[in-house]
Amino acid sequence: MFEFLKAKFEKDAQAAIERRARQLAPDKAPKAQPPKPADPAAAIAHMQSQVRDFISPERKALIANAMRVHRAKQQILAELDDESRAKLVAMAITTLLNNGSMPKKP
Repeated sequence: MFEFLKAKFEKDAQAAIERRARQLAPDKAPKAQPPKPADPAAAIAHMQSQVRDFISPERKALIANAMRVHRAKQQILAELDDESRAKLVAMAITTLLNNGSMPKKP
């Protein structure tokens, strides 16, 4: 019984918050979401159509290039010996602690 009341109050509270947000900033209020399809296959098709609209060919090429660079860096790091990797980690930590600048040599 209490779960029913809790759900009711939460729903009413959320509706009140959204009403108030629309009153204060009508241009920034959340847009009404389209109803979700009941059929899982329809839901998947709907999401795929949204992804196609979101990912432009330029964005796709940029992501592919970033992935190639990431794989190349990972391969370089994988080929380092333990001593070199430890030095690299120490240098990275030192640089981070010095806000991105290398420490001055004495």
